[in-house]
Amino acid sequence: MTQGKLAGRVAIVTGAASGIGAAAARLFAAQGAAVVPADLDEPGGAAVVESIAADGGRARFVATDVTEPAQVEALVAAALDAFGRLDVVLSNAGVEYDGTALETTDAEFRRCLDVNLAAHFSLARHSLPALRAAGGGALVFTASELGLVGTSRMVAYCAAKAGIVNMTRALAVDCAPLGVRVNCLCPGPVDTPLIEALTRDPERLAAQLAPIPLKRLGSADEIARGALFLACDDSSYMTGASLVMDGGTTCWYGL
Repeated sequence: MTQGKLAGRVAIVTGAASGIGAAAARLFAAQGAAVVPADLDEPGGAAVVESIAADGGRARFVATDVTEPAQVEALVAAALDAFGRLDVVLSNAGVEYDGTALETTDAEFRRCLDVNLAAHFSLARHSLPALRAAGGGALVFTASELGLVGTSRMVAYCAAKAGIVNMTRALAVDCAPLGVRVNCLCPGPVDTPLIEALTRDPERLAAQLAPIPLKRLGSADEIARGALFLACDDSSYMTGASLVMDGGTTCWYGL
């Protein structure tokens, strides 16, 4: 595609088989990017590639365990092999762990940090040389509103997402001389498979919606539009920023 906000660019999107990642991969392709969706879910990733191709876009799926640095390095190499350059990285893979400090095991805490923080660092480290070689680009992380505030029974998740928020700031300082902008998304609750159990339970859903001024869940497509903003030149004077998309939840304290 020769038109669109990402025309002529190449983008990696992790966690791309469903939810926010799938929506972003499709939107990036619709805006002209050649997209490399990555995920452990090979059937889901293949379906995303098929939908992109059906709309006239270009995409190549790469099965990737983002907690394995060698696979992350191979993902970047696959993007370069397929499309010759790399301009945008949306580091979006994540898992959710519930539990208080008394309930969360050491292994669960480490796994949460591995997927939700260390893997994002690994993708940044391996993609930065390619982004720099392309003349600069955009590195976008998916954090969470829970990287900005605490909540009950999610100590590991809150710790990991807060780490992304401040890692974004530190990387932005380091990467500015390379021409690479680094920003993160902080979504609130989004209607994706990750919270499917919640949306099936009217009582839990009502409790989730209570602190949200807009009184609804976000959609994956809405968050994808935020990712596009951070990935394209519309945000050319933004780096080190957290784009909060949470229906207003973190702007008040409930009264």
